[in-house]
Amino acid sequence: MRRRVIGVTLTILGVLMLLFEPVGATGYCADFTDRAGVCRKVSANSWWGLINWPAGWDALFLPMLIIGVALVVTGIVLLVKARRSGCSPGTAR
Repeated sequence: MRRRVIGVTLTILGVLMLLFEPVGATGYCADFTDRAGVCRKVSANSWWGLINWPAGWDALFLPMLIIGVALVVTGIVLLVKARRSGCSPGTAR
């Protein structure tokens, strides 16, 4: 049961990290103005544009990609091991 919970948690964290990593550079002012009408400097967005990363954070793409893939792979390995070891939800180990 413990492997299954840890595996699911790591897989979800890895997928979220991959979805929210800074990808395409957007430059300066498209729609990113504050209340005073001043342009905010934005360097990258997440995959779906949910997060506007500050300037200079686009360098985090590669580290977040590596860590996200490692978390997903580790989570899947733990899920497969939990299934092969015969751990069912009703048995405690």
